[in-house]
Amino acid sequence: MLYAIGWRNVIRVKQYRIEITELAEKDLTDAGDYIAFELLNPKAALDTVQGIRAQINKLEYFPERNELDEDPILATFGVRMDYYRNYKIYYVADNEKNIVYIIRILHMLVDSRTWLYRTFRVIEE
Repeated sequence: MLYAIGWRNVIRVKQYRIEITELAEKDLTDAGDYIAFELLNPKAALDTVQGIRAQINKLEYFPERNELDEDPILATFGVRMDYYRNYKIYYVADNEKNIVYIIRILHMLVDSRTWLYRTFRVIEE
């Protein structure tokens, strides 16, 4: 088990490995492409993608610091979210394997519940 050693070697913090799903990678690529090619701002696209990746890397330590999704069905799957500017980063932390799975990266204006239900194949009634 990997640990980071803190101040004066008295604080031991479990370190998680980050795994980004193909869907989340596609979300990130799509966001960068939209900013670069539709909004014609490649610098902002690069800054946004790098910023999201940096935010994701912060989940190596204390991934449970963020709240569970407000949707009760998604919360039962352990879906949590973190934020970077106008984007929500959805993830699940596996405490037994010490892995954080990045599930989706969606703009705040998108109906994220619909996209996440599709991701987890939840059937809406």
